[in-house]
Amino acid sequence: MPIFQDNRQLLSRLKVIKALFVVAFLVLFVKVWYLSVLKADYYRELANQNHVRVVPLVAPRGLILDAQGRVLVDNIQSSNLILFLDKTEHLQATFEFLKGLNLTAEELEARLLTARNYSKFQSLVIKENLSIEEVSYILSHQAEHPELTIIEEPRRLYRYGALAAHAIGYVGEISDRQLKQSEFVGHKPGDIVGKYGVERTYNPILTGIDGQQRHLVNSVGKVIQELSSIEPKAGNPLTTTIDLDLQQVAETELGDRPGAVVAFDPNDGRILVMASRPAFDPNTFARRISRQEWGNLVENPDNPLQNRTIQSQFSPGSTFKVVMALAGLERGVIDETTSVHCTGGVTLYGHYFHCHKVGGHGTVTLSDAIRQSCNVYFFLLGQKLGINEIETFSKLVGLGQLSGIDLSGEALGLVPSEEWKRRMTGEKWYAGETISVAIGQGPMNVTPVQLARAIGIIATGRVPTLHLSAVDKEPALHQPQVAAPTFKVENLRAVRQGMWRVVNEWGTGRAAQVHGFEVCGKTGTAQTIGSATRSKLSKDQAAKFAPNAWFVGFAPRDNPEIVIAVIVQGGESGGGVVAAPIAGKVFQTYFAKTHKVPPQQNIQLASNFPRIIKPNGQGAALSQ
Repeated sequence: MPIFQDNRQLLSRLKVIKALFVVAFLVLFVKVWYLSVLKADYYRELANQNHVRVVPLVAPRGLILDAQGRVLVDNIQSSNLILFLDKTEHLQATFEFLKGLNLTAEELEARLLTARNYSKFQSLVIKENLSIEEVSYILSHQAEHPELTIIEEPRRLYRYGALAAHAIGYVGEISDRQLKQSEFVGHKPGDIVGKYGVERTYNPILTGIDGQQRHLVNSVGKVIQELSSIEPKAGNPLTTTIDLDLQQVAETELGDRPGAVVAFDPNDGRILVMASRPAFDPNTFARRISRQEWGNLVENPDNPLQNRTIQSQFSPGSTFKVVMALAGLERGVIDETTSVHCTGGVTLYGHYFHCHKVGGHGTVTLSDAIRQSCNVYFFLLGQKLGINEIETFSKLVGLGQLSGIDLSGEALGLVPSEEWKRRMTGEKWYAGETISVAIGQGPMNVTPVQLARAIGIIATGRVPTLHLSAVDKEPALHQPQVAAPTFKVENLRAVRQGMWRVVNEWGTGRAAQVHGFEVCGKTGTAQTIGSATRSKLSKDQAAKFAPNAWFVGFAPRDNPEIVIAVIVQGGESGGGVVAAPIAGKVFQTYFAKTHKVPPQQNIQLASNFPRIIKPNGQGAALSQ
């Protein structure tokens, strides 16, 4: 009897196996088709990256010039060490090699941290401005470290070091915060951009267009062939309004004393001088400042990074009296002939307020009061005007208002009022507080640029638009924040007459006098703490709170060409002794240049000023 085997189960299994083979084949076919067709370009590019090296060609930033076309900020070539992130296979080995360049692990990690937002194929600058020894060290180990290469890149050179540093500013690697700001649209991580001063305001103008080179390299990074090249396009030059000669004189006269000098043309608002001391050397930032260097700057109690002309706020002291004088005339509470008898002080609201002259000034009119800076006259004027009227008029001439200068970070200042005190303290304003404000003391603060602009308004009757460049890059920064006031010509003339007497009739500002040119001015000595508090301090402690010395003025009296404000912090000898001579030197230099008259005193011009030079075009040496 034949035996039959049932193969149905076996045949079923064979069908399953065949189906699996078909599915596996289809999967492999689809995968090959996907890789070779759909992703062909992508993998071709990855393959190219294995032997094609893209070297960035950084565009030089535009030169920065003074008003006469002299170069303030230049570019020099710097040998920089570049790490190609996509070629780095053994980061720890690279780190060990780089220690031979005196780079610490912390510094290297900080560099890598800044590259966290970089593209995978973007290069990273590891060290700038390599020495000849460092270049030799890297080249001798090139075969072992093909991920590293040396390229020449432009680096900022601030020819005069710290001169005008706060106006010019500095550059640095773009931050994450800046990358999110509209003014830096088009920039990428790792770009060098303006961080401060006109370098920041006019960054779009100064920034060039980067280029690149594509090299065919072998396995050890040696260039075999240049495949293509796109040349970089340099940024546009920027001419500033700064006068190098005037700037040099102002900073030389300030010396090491903390303070500020700002001067401008009241006819068109061109800033001629912007000096702030102490200062910093922006070349430190151009080569990428270290953490220690940055810490030394920000922790310095003298605040060298602060632009005192637009960011520091001071009591104006007696310089405010010229604003009070114009307010009194315009509001009709006094006229030119209004007189006051000063006996050395006056009792108001149950308190005795002292004049600075113990024996008093006798009977003084408005012009006398300005020339002799009589406190009693302005105490009584402040009583007549009241704090709210003082606030309104002060803001009319730009105090407590942004000037709109084309720099970021400007401080607002403060002119107090009844509403301000109620809002800030919940208390009412007492009439006796007005008396201190009337002579520029109390809770009142101005920036030097604000006070200078107010003097410019008194000098011309117009509101100047202050600017460091004629380029209208940013209207919001480049427009005055004060409507043009309309003052009576006779009132302006009366205040100017008093200011002329301050300088030319043996007033407190005679050190600013320039023979042949009618200088008008006003000095001030502003307390930094109350006299009662000061009397309780030791001599050393009191020295830290020495009064500030002011001088503000303009020249000539008719058709003014230059307005100036000078403040020396801790100038206890007074504005006439400390600040007025600085203004006098600037006035003398200005008229010596513009009117071709010999200066009264020996004035060192920019051609002799210590500066950073380029020896044989290689690197930079500081001769200061």
